[in-house]
Amino acid sequence: MPNLQVEIVTPERKLFSDEASFVVLPAANGEMGVYARHEPVVTLLNYGSVRVTPAEGGDVIRYTVAGGYAQVDGEHVIILADRAATTEDMKADTIGVKVDEIKEQLEGLAEDDSNREFLENELKWYETLLHELTAK
Repeated sequence: MPNLQVEIVTPERKLFSDEASFVVLPAANGEMGVYARHEPVVTLLNYGSVRVTPAEGGDVIRYTVAGGYAQVDGEHVIILADRAATTEDMKADTIGVKVDEIKEQLEGLAEDDSNREFLENELKWYETLLHELTAK
């Protein structure tokens, strides 16, 4: 079976570039699986997990992403994520502390505070990281 060339890129860095036999994306309307020869599509990404099955076999590689989009054609999957992290980047205790800090900050804010949306997005990001870390 043919393989896909997969790239995962954020504004800060390229996280992954290699061949894969299968990729799962957290598309805007639910998870989407991609094999080689997939019909071309561009989709928004939600918060969640990108799972890459290496072409040469081995363990599935997981990345947590938040926002962005993915472009798929029959031979390539290009993921341009607003934010992304590997499980090696994450430590449950540090993430848990960050979640608690953000929740505390949100409690003290008025509903129309200009920082509320930013903090809510930060909370969603850290909660997603924590969920993905414990879902392994």
